[in-house]
Amino acid sequence: MTIRLRAIVAALCLAAICQPVSAANRYDPRLRFRSITTPRFNIYFHQGEEAIARRLAAIVEEVADRMKRQIGTANGRVHVILVDQNDLSDGWAIPAPYNMIEITAAAPSGESSIGNTDDWLRLVFSHEYTHIVHLDKARGWIGGLRDVFGRSPLLYPNLFLPLWQIEGIATYNESLLTGEGRVPAGDFRFIIDRAAAERRFDPIDRANGGLVDWPGGAAQYAYGAYFHQYLADRFGPGAIARLADDTSGRVPYFGVRAFRTVFGRSLGALWDDFEADTRARVRLDASNRARLTRHGFSVGAPAFSRAGRLFYSIVNPHGFPALMELPRDGSPPRQVATRYLGDRVATAGALLVFDQIEIVNNVALRSDLYAVADNGGPVRRLTKGARAADPDVSPDGRTLVCTIQSADRRALATMPVPGSGEVGTPDVLLADESTHYASPRWSPDGQSIAAERRRVGGPSEIVVVDAVTRQARTLVSSADARNVTPFWLSSRTILFASDRHGQPFGIYAADVATGATRKLAGAGISAQSPVVSPDGRDLVFVGYTADGYDLFSLPLASAVWTDVEGPTASAAAPATPPVVSSTAADTVYRPWRTLAPQFWTPVIESDNGEVSAGAATAGVDALGRHAYGTTLTWAATRSRPDWWAGYAYDRWWPTLFASVSDDTDPWRDGEARTREVNAGALFVMRRVRRTHTVLAAFNASSDAFECARCANPVDTVIRRRAVRGGWSFDSTKSYGYSVSRESGTAVRVTWETAPEALGSDAGTAAMTFDARAYHHAGRRHAVLALRAAGASAWGDSRARRVFSATGPGPQIDDFNFGRDAVGLVRGLDTDAVVGQHALVGNVDYRFPLRSVQRGVGTVPVFFRTIHAAVFADAGHAWNDTFHRSDVRFSMGGELSLDAMVGYALPVTFATGVAWRDDPVGGRRGVTAFGRIGRAF
Repeated sequence: MTIRLRAIVAALCLAAICQPVSAANRYDPRLRFRSITTPRFNIYFHQGEEAIARRLAAIVEEVADRMKRQIGTANGRVHVILVDQNDLSDGWAIPAPYNMIEITAAAPSGESSIGNTDDWLRLVFSHEYTHIVHLDKARGWIGGLRDVFGRSPLLYPNLFLPLWQIEGIATYNESLLTGEGRVPAGDFRFIIDRAAAERRFDPIDRANGGLVDWPGGAAQYAYGAYFHQYLADRFGPGAIARLADDTSGRVPYFGVRAFRTVFGRSLGALWDDFEADTRARVRLDASNRARLTRHGFSVGAPAFSRAGRLFYSIVNPHGFPALMELPRDGSPPRQVATRYLGDRVATAGALLVFDQIEIVNNVALRSDLYAVADNGGPVRRLTKGARAADPDVSPDGRTLVCTIQSADRRALATMPVPGSGEVGTPDVLLADESTHYASPRWSPDGQSIAAERRRVGGPSEIVVVDAVTRQARTLVSSADARNVTPFWLSSRTILFASDRHGQPFGIYAADVATGATRKLAGAGISAQSPVVSPDGRDLVFVGYTADGYDLFSLPLASAVWTDVEGPTASAAAPATPPVVSSTAADTVYRPWRTLAPQFWTPVIESDNGEVSAGAATAGVDALGRHAYGTTLTWAATRSRPDWWAGYAYDRWWPTLFASVSDDTDPWRDGEARTREVNAGALFVMRRVRRTHTVLAAFNASSDAFECARCANPVDTVIRRRAVRGGWSFDSTKSYGYSVSRESGTAVRVTWETAPEALGSDAGTAAMTFDARAYHHAGRRHAVLALRAAGASAWGDSRARRVFSATGPGPQIDDFNFGRDAVGLVRGLDTDAVVGQHALVGNVDYRFPLRSVQRGVGTVPVFFRTIHAAVFADAGHAWNDTFHRSDVRFSMGGELSLDAMVGYALPVTFATGVAWRDDPVGGRRGVTAFGRIGRAF
């Protein structure tokens, strides 16, 4: 569950939401949304979701009533979007320009860190609505400013708190409201417990936001949630509401002083107390497990082949997620194939069958099944558009079992293993309403399937399904624990993981005939996803350390088991009461109801000594189909305003956009007035590993120059009418610890023609290209980066475009038709070398120096990595004839710092020294330069 607050809100601060180069559909255009209205909420849903949308409409009012008694209520209506296009469970919330929540319908499996729930909709809404109530608060003078300026994102003080405070109160409250969620989950608690036990408890600056080291993005959730629980336990639950109210009246980024006001102690002292309390609670478990891998972060899905080879998956900030093999000879782990997320790996002879996520229809994150040879090679699809996951292959290697995701359920399905070049269609085996299956596993005789099952409001179960009769029998059932990842030890015994009594996951064994259950001792603080080697000697499982997850093993022959008692299915009571679904009428979604401007912000600009003042506003409807922005400013020296207005339509593919502007600036002793119109379409074709973008646009501009007081009076108008096109391809990859893109290529081409036939005063045309390649070279995360770029203009020489070949950068990836489209020669100013034709070449070798991963208290700057580069640049711009002797060169070095500013905005600060050689301008020697951003 993530919250994308600052990225979305920043887009709304000005009209950036209307920029065509960043437009992309939020939802699949095929989804047809409708709306249900309740007293405080609008629920938006699409076809296939009506039943769960009506259930959600009842939940939201119930949760809001309970929330009102705890930390308050939202200011204004709340718009809740329920969407079933992703197979990754998630949710987000923003308070501006109006209260909005999005919830992914797909429920998580029990082993997920957010899977401790019998009612996903209730849990995720409780979390996200806490965000709305918390972030929407504004008291005192800030509340007064909101009365004047409206719902400006800058007037939400709690939005500028450290992420551990924003996510901490929501994670704490999700459990307070539901009795489930992350706080009572042992597999979440051990994130801070293990850190405390090993004297690696993170200081407060590492939980603010931006941490790459483990636990990465989970730090703000884990440390934040348990810190809030500590405060509530020590000072009473009401203290959490007082804290939220106090911070809502303080200057952004200065909320830290509220802790002394509310608790009588500084935040630093309270954090030290929290660490001491955590360390005092930690218990040490005896373990005789052997650690097999040392990846840390996320390791999962272990699986043995029949030949005894061990495969598994990793996700970490060092590289692209991958399917791995741990060789039996003790050599280092070997990558078999890249794999984007996914839950399981199964073997079928010499094939590995696995699930992974792909982007479908440019927006949806959907799971399907794939296969690769166990020695590596090309990956092929086994399903397409099936939303299939959790595969296992029958003992005879002929039949797959998997899960199929839909809006209100996750079904069990089977299908024959497709042959080479074939794609299969799963046949649903069990698909019960409001029931979610996970982790199906074939029995040794291929007659039965063990699987995790959870009904909404019901217990967590391990069931055994007869593959022929399709009847399911409950083997293990717990109302207060999760039972997950079953594995057949034999035809009489099933292993599984369970987090009973609020403890981290442990490994259990259940007798298939009687359900009698035993627990494995000596597996350490956490153990889940058990598998057994084909010879029956080794039990391999996923365990936890302060570095994250890894694979561990125990000899099965010496394993110690203890009998445990557990509730039966009949004795297990539902964890939550049933919800009576709303019967309110639903209507077709109308975007106009959320399109009205919700805020305005003052604007002050200065250009050539002329100061202008005015206002700006922007807006977007709840589903992101319509977005607009406008700015209006006046200068004291003239009565005519400068203005800009832009609009983007994102309902269908492609995105359509348009903008109009009228801007007047001082020019010599007179003025220059530019009036411009842009309109076009942006086609984005996005996949996980690559993205294609095509731009088609029309640009019309009129530049009027007037100077009656000049020595030679000027009164002229230049008109330009151009058709523009662009294409880009990007397969580059970068990761958490990267100091640059580390692999792949990026290519961009633009073309523009402004013929007289369209109304231009002079017929011209221009073209640019930019090609980049990145390759790992040498030490970890060191990269060789190459770039070649060029631009050319032709036509009437009086109106041709000119291009710069020089400048310190950065050269970002967007469609740029202007003067600085290609230039990058460090050590020379941007306007030092300009012409109608330009060529540039760049070579960088970039390497990390130190991973800092620290900040200072709650100061909103987090230092990630210091890195350096050596470079060589060459560039030239000319009008008529290219002269090789005129090419400018530079070489030198850069020192850069990657930081997280404002807790969520990544920024790179760079400074460097270049030796430059400009044979035409006579500039030769050493000079310094600076830049924000990477060179390219």
